[in-house]
Amino acid sequence: MKRLLLSCSVLWVVNISYPQQSIIQDEVDLWVNTHMATKHIPGLALAVVQHGQVVKEAFYGASNVETNTAVNEQTVFEIASMTKQMVCAAMLLLQEDGKLSLHDRLSLYLDDLPATWQAITLVQLMNHTSGLRDDWDEPTSYFFQYNTNDLLVKAQQEHPLLFTPGEGFNYSSGPFFLGLVIEKVTGNPYSQFLEERIFTPLGMTSTSVYHHRKIVPGRAAGYRWYQGQLENGEDIPPGAESRADVGVQTTLADMIKWDRALRDNQLLSSESLHAMFSRGMLNSGKSIPYGYGWYIYSFRNKWLQEHSGAFRTGFSSMIVRFPKDGVEVILLCNLWQAGLTDLATQIASYYLKDFQRASELPPQRDVQPGRTRQLETLFSQLAQKKFSRGALYQVANFSGFDPEELADLLQGFISLEFIDQAPHTTNAAKKETLLYYKAIAANITYWSFVFADTGELVAVNLED
Repeated sequence: MKRLLLSCSVLWVVNISYPQQSIIQDEVDLWVNTHMATKHIPGLALAVVQHGQVVKEAFYGASNVETNTAVNEQTVFEIASMTKQMVCAAMLLLQEDGKLSLHDRLSLYLDDLPATWQAITLVQLMNHTSGLRDDWDEPTSYFFQYNTNDLLVKAQQEHPLLFTPGEGFNYSSGPFFLGLVIEKVTGNPYSQFLEERIFTPLGMTSTSVYHHRKIVPGRAAGYRWYQGQLENGEDIPPGAESRADVGVQTTLADMIKWDRALRDNQLLSSESLHAMFSRGMLNSGKSIPYGYGWYIYSFRNKWLQEHSGAFRTGFSSMIVRFPKDGVEVILLCNLWQAGLTDLATQIASYYLKDFQRASELPPQRDVQPGRTRQLETLFSQLAQKKFSRGALYQVANFSGFDPEELADLLQGFISLEFIDQAPHTTNAAKKETLLYYKAIAANITYWSFVFADTGELVAVNLED
């Protein structure tokens, strides 16, 4: 979720000396170019924002390989699932307008829903607790078969919910249905509402929802790396490419404006912003790692808000925000499956203090071996895929992973080796304890476990 540097404009914060600025600049560029070369990324745009100031803005490689056009300030990228945060903002605006309540049921706006869908609320579509699956896991042929909104809705209804609404967390295509709600409430395409209430007021003049007939100056070509060579991204029907869970295309400059609006209350009320960046809750009271269009969890003992986008048309994107540290990293590129999550956190490490990898921490003596054995039992169950998607998040907040992903990460699990522990403060100011472990399995991985003062396991996260 990088190798020719074509242009780079940089503004550095005043409290960093010039030599240190130069070192950071060179090291970040080296990481980007190395990552681009390793992943075969044609072109990439990067911004780092620190305490509200753009401290690095850089453009690398080609937006179009065939024409050898360089990525620049005007390059437009598809941002795929990062669209979800903008659609969630639109829902919050409609609630502020008194046009709907986020706790309304979907059935209030869409007719002829299955009986099992009757309890689904708009909030559950926004934070992925509805029980819907993610139909973007389907092959491309699926979208040619179901190439209109009506057909896509019917196709979704043919599959049973993964769990009763509100009983689990599963990243899904829920925001696609939010686009239909926006259209029902406003009487206009959801793209028009985004343009009138978000893009235009924020000056995001190069941002729009995909339309197959629209001329978009500066549009990047999308690619994928397949069987050892670069190929054009896959074609999908316009009805799918413009959906409300994936449809936005934009520039780095406009994403900087979007980030600023969320930081400076330019768009949403303080109450709406608080709701957007608050972790959701299951019916049981267990927390999930997702707000409204944002993943929210602790990583290397720092709270972050992030979301990525990956589109088979040939694009990947990433935004990660460290609200307590005042640092944001934005990445846009024209390759599917570009591994931007690792790149974003590596770049962030140059602007954050105490952002050390768990694998680099010196091991300490395990003073609670009984607790370690309990966690080993849990990981053995995860490796054997003993939990359904509904049951998994009743155990703890697993920072977005599903049972299949966890089973794959922990294949051949043997044991846990204690590394260290540290005090941990939630974004709600609750004091907890964070424990680091090395997982011995077919592949070595590093994990953190967060425990409440009561001894309850609150969260589990992959660290390295």
